[in-house]
Amino acid sequence: MATSTGSADAEDEALVQTASSYCASNGILMGARDKATNKPLGANIYEPAPFSLHPTLLPKAAFEKAYDMAVPFNNVVHRAASQYQGWLRDAVKTAAEGDKDFTGKMLKLADDVVERGRVQNVALGLLRSDYMLHCDESSTSGANAADAKKQFDESIPLQVELNTIASSFGCLSSKITRMHQHIESLGGASTGEGMLPDNGAAEGIAEGLAVALKEYERQRIEQQAGAIDEIVVVMVVQPGETNSVDQRDLEFLLQQKHGVRLIRRSLYELATTGNFADDSGEDFSGRELIIPDGDKMVAAGVVYYRAGYTPNDYPTEIEWDGRGKVEHSSAIKCPDIFYHVFGTKKVQQVLAEPNNLRQFCESDEEEELLSSSFAGLYALGEGDDSAAVEAALANPRDFVLKPQREGGGNNLYDDDLVKELKSMSYDERGAFILMQKIMPPSVPGKLVRGGEIVYEGPCVCELGVFGITLRRYDDEKEGDSNTGDGVILNKVVGHILRSKSVQTDEGGVAAGYAFLSSPRVV
Repeated sequence: MATSTGSADAEDEALVQTASSYCASNGILMGARDKATNKPLGANIYEPAPFSLHPTLLPKAAFEKAYDMAVPFNNVVHRAASQYQGWLRDAVKTAAEGDKDFTGKMLKLADDVVERGRVQNVALGLLRSDYMLHCDESSTSGANAADAKKQFDESIPLQVELNTIASSFGCLSSKITRMHQHIESLGGASTGEGMLPDNGAAEGIAEGLAVALKEYERQRIEQQAGAIDEIVVVMVVQPGETNSVDQRDLEFLLQQKHGVRLIRRSLYELATTGNFADDSGEDFSGRELIIPDGDKMVAAGVVYYRAGYTPNDYPTEIEWDGRGKVEHSSAIKCPDIFYHVFGTKKVQQVLAEPNNLRQFCESDEEEELLSSSFAGLYALGEGDDSAAVEAALANPRDFVLKPQREGGGNNLYDDDLVKELKSMSYDERGAFILMQKIMPPSVPGKLVRGGEIVYEGPCVCELGVFGITLRRYDDEKEGDSNTGDGVILNKVVGHILRSKSVQTDEGGVAAGYAFLSSPRVV
């Protein structure tokens, strides 16, 4: 991160004060960290989430295209997950063999669900497809102002990843949009051209969870399940979570808008306190997941993962037991193990290969739309990968080495990429993919953390679009991608924009790399 400018002008100082106060007043907060050690200060000590002082410029065409792709990508995720045995398992097999302790265990769990039989036939996806703008590299290295403007306007969104588990910051991003709209309403020199689109991410995510719980309640009546004190949404969380405000916002929104109660549990707690209604039963009623909650015994109608996406969430086999208990239960999962497997980087790479994406699309035009967002993606550890390896070693700045990991801070660049590629065997490379490094245009930005501008200068951004899908698996037509989708809910609901210094490769806010922002669409 570049150093602080140290001398923001009077207007900036006033805006920082207003924006920070808005964050405090409206709950745009994260767990506070010690500035020297970066360690959390305590479970209930908060500070404003890092944010950009002004909205971030984004071409209108790129913003609209990212929104247009959300529902088609919803469809692709579900249809590929429906074909676990026919397509998805083979797609991720190489990565599972190279990453036995995590991706391999995910695949084993999916195999177990198939072998034992899927009790719940409905899946909920709260998905987020992340994009960065891409243009000719010359726009970032010395082009004149007119050329740079033209290349910015013509830059295209390329997909960084498609998140199928623990897609975060929907609530805080909705609030950041309102913060920037408030600041813009004050007028002054900070007001710019373009529009600040409304952001319905928080309300849309809450709606998805509420509709899923209603579907579970409908199933209970249909299955004549036994009496229970209450049916709830269970959010699976990490111990010591620093992004709990974004999560609790959703909890409160569910209660206020939908009358749905959400409880928080770790994988360990689910393993050690959760039980099936009937250990010998293999049907819906027997596989209800019952959890103690105070003096109540509640049924997990929906299990929503905000943890479970990293090996760190599984320090022992007990946590894997907790995950398995959920997967074998009648709860509607968000995501279930098949959606989770789809979200691996390996699947992203395989989908970009010829003749793979089309089977999950409605039309040739839809395939063309989605595939136009794919950066260059290259397999490792299968077939002859020597050309890709040699290209990356020769020009490491043009590539990113990506493991099957989520959460920020995992990708390898430049010298680290070279070191890792040279140290790995052919089989070990299978746990990674190579991706073309996206070259985004830069725009001016001022980034705020801890009540002060910590960076002022050229910034790049990453746009994430939230899609919600709730639908049934069609057992009879599993191999047909265009029929039997059983759609209950399928829509695009909002976005997140993260801004960061041009010197920063990674993009996670919770991981400390990026700052929440809003798109100013021009």
